[in-house]
Amino acid sequence: MKHTKGQFKKRGVDYDVPTYMPTLPREYYQSEDIYAEEAEKIFWRRWLMACREEEIPQAGDFVVVPVGDESIIVVRDKTGEINAHFNVCRHRGTRICVAESGCFDAGVITCPYHAWRYELDGRLKAAPMMTEVEDFDKADFGLHGAHIGLWGGFVFINLAEDPVAFEDELAPLIGKFEDWRLPELRIAHKLEYTLECNWKIILQNYQECYHCPGVHPLLAKWTPFRGAEHDCLGGTVIGGYMTLTEERGSMTMDGKAAAPPVCDVSGDDLQRVHYYSVFPNLLLSPHPDFVLYHRIRSEGVDRIRNDCHFLLHPDVMADAARMERFQSAIEFWDLTNRQDWKVCEQMQLGLKSHRFKTGRYGPMEDVPYALDQEVLRALGHERTT
Repeated sequence: MKHTKGQFKKRGVDYDVPTYMPTLPREYYQSEDIYAEEAEKIFWRRWLMACREEEIPQAGDFVVVPVGDESIIVVRDKTGEINAHFNVCRHRGTRICVAESGCFDAGVITCPYHAWRYELDGRLKAAPMMTEVEDFDKADFGLHGAHIGLWGGFVFINLAEDPVAFEDELAPLIGKFEDWRLPELRIAHKLEYTLECNWKIILQNYQECYHCPGVHPLLAKWTPFRGAEHDCLGGTVIGGYMTLTEERGSMTMDGKAAAPPVCDVSGDDLQRVHYYSVFPNLLLSPHPDFVLYHRIRSEGVDRIRNDCHFLLHPDVMADAARMERFQSAIEFWDLTNRQDWKVCEQMQLGLKSHRFKTGRYGPMEDVPYALDQEVLRALGHERTT
């Protein structure tokens, strides 16, 4: 394959990008068949960010995570361990829990149909009158389990029976952002969005700033759009950072910091905003003064739910004056998000056209191209070259 000199830098060194970078064909954003294949080969096999550990602090606390037609209960048990169970009763297949979150009363998970009861760790506790069934052994009828991975206070799940090890798939993240002391941070605010577009469009949008001068004039003012530097360009973790123009600034309406530096953040990181996509559903943005993350949940070929969270240290959250100042960061990112969502939805509408077959990425879009290649690799489809 021929190459040409790229516009990005890798660890401060110029690197080459492919000369010809076609986009994915329109079918990858419109086809129900391809979407079903993505559910089977990506959503059900890759590590998905489910929640923060703080969202289930006590025994019995749970969140329910929809993954296509599947549903997973993530719950903390009586020992403090976090478990993930398929949300389906082993009796006749009833969906056990319909609430998005809550706490299981009396520390048991009870099926609403025939009252089979399960321990929080998934073991079958009681099955009314099943003692009358010959050779029935409760040990054989615990809830089906999904796998759990923990990093930085984030809880990941994997639905595959034999997944790639969490530490291997997310290796570039392990040991990264230690200065932020992510497990100590707490959710200070959440913005909820529902978008009429394909899940891949959001990831692509997040990882390029070619669109920033026209779509995000304020963002481009605080972080010049040609200043991106990337250190992860393939696989599950993709991203890098951009440099702030304001001394000790941040992404706020006035470009000034919204809070004190996070925990141990110092040096060059005081002038950087990091942007990493953790394929396929986490967008992570450590700032000098707070951490922003998006949890993407695909609800169909052309619909997603995007929950945008802001993390701060509890000491900052306890200070009313600092939280009033922090509103500037929330206002900035809500503005920027809505600017993005508008063009992402317009792209989804445009891709309905049968005249569009495939497009062409420019030199500042090699990261979306790398994301596309990860999709094709996961699906086992021929790569575009």
